[in-house]
Amino acid sequence: MRYLVIVALVVSAACASAPPTLSPVGLRAFTQTRVVKGLDAFRDVAIAAADQQPPLVSRAVTNTIVDYHQATLQTMTALGSSWATVARTGLDAVTATLTPAEQAVLAPYVALVKTLLAEVQ
Repeated sequence: MRYLVIVALVVSAACASAPPTLSPVGLRAFTQTRVVKGLDAFRDVAIAAADQQPPLVSRAVTNTIVDYHQATLQTMTALGSSWATVARTGLDAVTATLTPAEQAVLAPYVALVKTLLAEVQ
């Protein structure tokens, strides 16, 4: 139940539409910030799930997610406009390593990040 409340709060904040007065540069920054917040939620939930007793997500998977998060943030800065494709590919690679139980725990956050990445132009 606690996860549903957290997901609802994250999704409601992430679903805000951009102000109509933003320039194209401002719109890209707005969208990029939303993606960063989704990535942060994905990373934070993985860390919290690994800290549960018994762990809901393995330490190895948590480390992979943290590495993906860090690499994606660096890619956003380095690649400029083509970073979203790299981020989607990386997310698919990370989710391929998850067990079914880990997928069940992290699925809402993976879906959130995928939805936010789909909005990047």
